[in-house]
Amino acid sequence: MRRWLSLYALSVTSIVILAFLVPLAVLIRDLAADRAMSAAEREAQTVARFAATIDADIDSVATLAATLAAAPNTSVRLSDGSVIGAALPSGVDVTAAIERGQAYQQSLDDGRAVVVPVLRGNADPWVVVIAVSSAALSQNVGSAWAVLALLGGGLIALAFVVADRMGRAVVTPINDLVEATHRLGRGELTVAVDPSGPSELAEVGSAFNALTGRVSSLMDRERETAADLSHRLRTPLTALRLDIEALGQTTDVARLQRDVDGLERVVSHVISEARRSVRDGAGTSADLALAVENRVAYWGSLAEDQDREWALDVKPARYGVAGNAADLEAMLDAILGNVFAHTPVGTGYRIQLSASPGGIAELIIVDDGPGIPDPSLLERGVSGGESTGLGADIVRRTAEIAGGAAHWESGEGSGTLVRVLMPLVGAVR
Repeated sequence: MRRWLSLYALSVTSIVILAFLVPLAVLIRDLAADRAMSAAEREAQTVARFAATIDADIDSVATLAATLAAAPNTSVRLSDGSVIGAALPSGVDVTAAIERGQAYQQSLDDGRAVVVPVLRGNADPWVVVIAVSSAALSQNVGSAWAVLALLGGGLIALAFVVADRMGRAVVTPINDLVEATHRLGRGELTVAVDPSGPSELAEVGSAFNALTGRVSSLMDRERETAADLSHRLRTPLTALRLDIEALGQTTDVARLQRDVDGLERVVSHVISEARRSVRDGAGTSADLALAVENRVAYWGSLAEDQDREWALDVKPARYGVAGNAADLEAMLDAILGNVFAHTPVGTGYRIQLSASPGGIAELIIVDDGPGIPDPSLLERGVSGGESTGLGADIVRRTAEIAGGAAHWESGEGSGTLVRVLMPLVGAVR
């Protein structure tokens, strides 16, 4: 592309320079010829005026001939047909000057001639002829054309250099962008370019950097979503494990069937979520109170089997929040699943849902367990046992997607309190 831009600039510049220099060269040639012919006319007029003042005697003619000796291209034809000075140029015609007393220019084989009549009263006229050779007509034209050629060549070379530099300024950012694109195609998601060059190319570079950043964030989000969806399988598995542990006392086929149905439901949800674009569900809302009641009822039957005391307090209000019901239920399963998985059998828990006058839904789940000994366990992917450490992150991300936040208050031996704040949809704040 750089070569193409240079050749394009070179061709355009050459056309412009030729369109300027060719007429200028012709003008210089014509001006040189006009200058030579004007000088010859002035000289012929001077000789004619001088010849008109002398007599036709021998002495006067001899004086005129001596004067013309210094002008080798000047001839005077006398009335008797004799010529003094230089010989008449071949092909010159003086008839019009003699008969009509007319001054004129005439083309010759090698140049041009100026013909001027000498009017001598009643006597027959003489004729002054000055021949101008082709070399005199084009005197200094060659050197002037050489200067023009050098000037044109210099301008073309300068245009080529400027075009090459401009081409480099355009091509270099494009090559960098192509290389970065290839690297992005090879999986280097952190690749970036330096936006440079013309404003349009700089804008393309900025857009490419934004694109790579977006692709990287989407890939990170897809990985997190896959991990979070997989973590949701732990909820029905936990319930199934607890029921299987109770098989030593009684065998409740209906309950096991319910747990298997729950596991199948979560697997189906994981599949549908994996197929869903990250943009799907934008602008949707769900009833937080309904999600809380459904999941508390689910975990309540397990709590009764383990002699866990639990309580649910939902203050009357409208609890529409941003998001979908499946995500809200997964958040609640993550919190309650951790209660069942990380507290001793018989540990109680309480759930409270209320709405503040500022339009914020507050969900509080507190248990009477041993608490979280190390706050770093709440970080994503960190676990003190055999779990994945993703439960807290599911809660946190669900709250943040809805525009809220999640907080944990815990200490060793003092239980754990989880507070989730979510803005209510349509609330005036």
